[in-house]
Amino acid sequence: MEKVINILLIGTLLGALIFGALAYHFRNAEHDSVTEGEYSFPVCDYIDIDLLKLPVTVVPYDGDEIVVAYKNDLPLSIETGDNSLMITESDMFVISLFAGGEAEFALNLYLPRRTYREIYIYTGNGTVRIGGVDCQKFSALTEGGDIICEGMNSLLNITTTSGFISVDFNTVVSDSEILSRNGNVELILPKDSSVAVDFETETGHCETNLWGGLIPGSYMFSFNGGDKLVHAVLDKGVLTIKEKEQ
Repeated sequence: MEKVINILLIGTLLGALIFGALAYHFRNAEHDSVTEGEYSFPVCDYIDIDLLKLPVTVVPYDGDEIVVAYKNDLPLSIETGDNSLMITESDMFVISLFAGGEAEFALNLYLPRRTYREIYIYTGNGTVRIGGVDCQKFSALTEGGDIICEGMNSLLNITTTSGFISVDFNTVVSDSEILSRNGNVELILPKDSSVAVDFETETGHCETNLWGGLIPGSYMFSFNGGDKLVHAVLDKGVLTIKEKEQ
């Protein structure tokens, strides 16, 4: 009986190894050669994106329609409403055994150059990137994904559990909020701007090269009069405050 069991175990192991080799060799060709597609929608003022794990990038472009572009086939639901666009990701989305990594899946949103009322993005573990988009209010929420904002002129409400946040301001809008539980935050301020940063932390600290030094605990930082107030709350992370060179 013991001999029979050993033979069965060896056979099972060999079968698993063979299946793994075949799975690697015969991966789905659709994902080895990346497929791309896009949808176009009329311009609207309110945009809501709710994803589970996909990275999303939002950029302006010279066009007259909102373009939703995807990398590899994605089970997305896209709805247009009264001056709004909502994009959601199906909770049935599972990376195939034969597919490449999750990095091969992505969503890009191209927005005509204009002012938008509000853009909201949630993605669990995906990275959010937005650059040069003019909107009155921008909100982003992730669990583990990074949030990278460049050339911002918006009222901000940005939250992450453990991702990295970087905000490069063109113009600071007062009462913007940056919240992080375990991640680090980088704020890049316009040169010679009048900004106050209200920093709160449990065990983190702030680093800045504007006067040099490392400051633990909560503190109110004021630059050039401190007219525009930014709230930054970090439980354990490091807040870095920089000023643009130009």
